[in-house]
Amino acid sequence: MLTRGAFDCRSVTVPVAFVLSAAFAVTSSVDVTGQAPQQGNVTFSKHIAPILQRSCENCHRANGVAPMALTTYEQVRPWVRAIQRKTAMREMPPWFIEKNIGIQKFKNDISLSDEEIATIGQWVDNGAPQGNPADMPPPRHYTDSAGWIMGKPDLVVRSPVMTVKAVAPDWHGMIGPTPTGLTEDRYIESVEFKEVRLDGGPMGRVAGRKEGDLNYFSVHHAGIREVHPDTDPGGIMRSAEFDGKGDGNFYITYQLGANETVYPSDTGVQIKAGAQFVYTVHLHSIGKEVQVQLEVGLRLRPKAFKPRYQQAKFVVAGDSPATELDIPPNSNNVRFDSFYRMPQAGIITTFEPHMHMSGRRLCVEAIYPDGKREWMNCAGYNHNWVKVYTYDEDVAPIVPKDTVLHIIGWYTNSSSNPLSVEPRNWKGYGSRSIDDMFHIQPRITWLTDDQFKVAIAEREAKQRSTASETPSHPGRAGN
Repeated sequence: MLTRGAFDCRSVTVPVAFVLSAAFAVTSSVDVTGQAPQQGNVTFSKHIAPILQRSCENCHRANGVAPMALTTYEQVRPWVRAIQRKTAMREMPPWFIEKNIGIQKFKNDISLSDEEIATIGQWVDNGAPQGNPADMPPPRHYTDSAGWIMGKPDLVVRSPVMTVKAVAPDWHGMIGPTPTGLTEDRYIESVEFKEVRLDGGPMGRVAGRKEGDLNYFSVHHAGIREVHPDTDPGGIMRSAEFDGKGDGNFYITYQLGANETVYPSDTGVQIKAGAQFVYTVHLHSIGKEVQVQLEVGLRLRPKAFKPRYQQAKFVVAGDSPATELDIPPNSNNVRFDSFYRMPQAGIITTFEPHMHMSGRRLCVEAIYPDGKREWMNCAGYNHNWVKVYTYDEDVAPIVPKDTVLHIIGWYTNSSSNPLSVEPRNWKGYGSRSIDDMFHIQPRITWLTDDQFKVAIAEREAKQRSTASETPSHPGRAGN
């Protein structure tokens, strides 16, 4: 039966009782294939290096965002106990989707399986042997030398330099504009951001600050918006007052620790010729003075690309009761609920939770117009790493007009939460990182009624074809 009760988000199996379930790939258990190596047989060269290459090296390499490289045995060996602990707690790699609820197919998924975590634990407990170097996989080849996760950008736009004092209140304001250098209109394939410290130092905890403290990044968020001062000088002022509705120009938000945003292959998000960027930024002191820039890396579609759909620029779902956030001091698992009604049909292409320092977990379920319900996802939350989870295109939820997204958040304002500064204090809604927020920021491709019917028919046809080729879990869509 469909879950309608306490929403405790433990392992839930949701049957397909509604045609729109074709939008979802639901699993009720962790997908673990194969067998872990026998105790004592695990080596770095044969078993650990492939895991690190797939899930860790994107950040832990030369010029990556992480404070140390993990590409060779010599680099990894001093950190093995930390690697064992962080992976066992699922703090690293930073990917917090819960594996027993909702959709499980995402682009660029860096998470580890239970088997891989157990393999790392066995290896460390057995002394972290190197093994035979001949067993090493070939080194990964990167198309750039600057640490971009998505590969070498076609275009990099740099913000003005910002100085962040060692100890100061959070600062909110607008900077720019800076030119993009585009001489023709171009559609975007993906976007990634990098906070760059001008002293060349890596991101990481400042010496003397406790582990988990919010001091990895100085830029806690930035809204990047396209403006055209020569033809529309008032656009800069509108950027300062941006309300999420916009004027048709490109807009995206960066949040600290975010990964790349990948747009659907049939969707058009465009930046126009002559565009400049302005940045509405939130800066946070980290315990030492730093000068930083925010780099915006863009990969562009081919010049001849013609999109099937246009995607919404920016959607915030769930902020309506935000001012009602009431998180008592020394409290655990304080729950809040919010609801967002889809004003028209659409394809939800990302799952993007947003809370602040006390946030620990967020879930979303879809309540359809006929009353049926399905889980979309649940994820843990760490305000050092605000992730964008981009659905694989064959499972991105296709939902009708008037579907309600039920958003459920849990907050812990106690000493058990290492991110909570002064848990003796009450927490409520606010823009500072020591305050809290409660919403999701999904990328949505809005559909007309006719487009919705076509999208559903295409999804169902594809799933019937897939099921006939590799039948499994009969009666459950998306597996």
